[in-house]
Amino acid sequence: MISFIFRTDVHVSDKSPVSWKGDYNAEIFESLRQIGDLAREHQVTAVLDGGDYFHVKTPSRNSHGLIIATGLVHKEYPCPVYSIEGNHDLTGNNLATVDTQPLGVLYVSGIFKHLQEEVFESDGLRVRVVGVPYSLSRDLDQIQAIRKKPGDDFLIAIVHALASENPPAHVEEFFGEAVFRYQHLVYDQGPDLFAFGHWHRDQGVVQIEDRFFVNQGAVSRGSLTKENTERIPKVSLIQITKEDGISVRVLPLKVAPAEEVYDFERKERQEKESSIIEQFVSQLESDLQIDPDQDIEAGVASMNFAPEVRSRALAYLERARG
Repeated sequence: MISFIFRTDVHVSDKSPVSWKGDYNAEIFESLRQIGDLAREHQVTAVLDGGDYFHVKTPSRNSHGLIIATGLVHKEYPCPVYSIEGNHDLTGNNLATVDTQPLGVLYVSGIFKHLQEEVFESDGLRVRVVGVPYSLSRDLDQIQAIRKKPGDDFLIAIVHALASENPPAHVEEFFGEAVFRYQHLVYDQGPDLFAFGHWHRDQGVVQIEDRFFVNQGAVSRGSLTKENTERIPKVSLIQITKEDGISVRVLPLKVAPAEEVYDFERKERQEKESSIIEQFVSQLESDLQIDPDQDIEAGVASMNFAPEVRSRALAYLERARG
């Protein structure tokens, strides 16, 4: 048997997102330790990383300590880690910049192996794994060019790109990128399994005919969104035998409840302030008829604002004058 754990979008960072009150870094590295334990428990051949291991794209804003911590946690893994480049691992989405990035340090140091094309063999079973890094110009023809070679029993593609069985209509416009439909990725001599990074949403595992699409979402939980507060980070266990073919099992990670890590009070304050500003602007547009000879504070004070909005507007004016 040949087996893998697939993880993606770890997004390690020296700083917690502004939406967090908990310790983001502590959660990420605890998740990485759990992944190592799962790799040991299931005796996997390798861990496959779908990109965006780092969060901050500027190399100088990723500390040596972050690299050291990465090395230490992966030193305990019972198997190698193969990774591809996500958009957060690059400067300006340019693959040529990886040598100047912290991910390049992980490659050169051997902490991660650079996944381009790797063949795994065991007891007459041959599995070829192809890495497809992030590219803003990636198109369907490039994906469909990934095909089996003579001798391959199974072919796996690890891809950092948006993909879905039934993507919402607005997604392509929102991201400004193509979304690959699973049904377009079932083609003659194509991969038996696609595993996708990039889109943090948990879309689970889908089987179409005899092909698998693994898209369990990000290891990390970043911004305070409904999806992130409800989603449990996961990895996927991929097992392959010559007799039974491919099986995929999604394994949840243990993380703290959303209310312990996210700053819901801060978000509520931000939404309230945003609402106040929107009301203020709207009222100005419809009701701003201040006599030019009149003091502006007096004019604002006389407008038909809610008391809290009027008070906030006057405070802003006073601050601007000061």
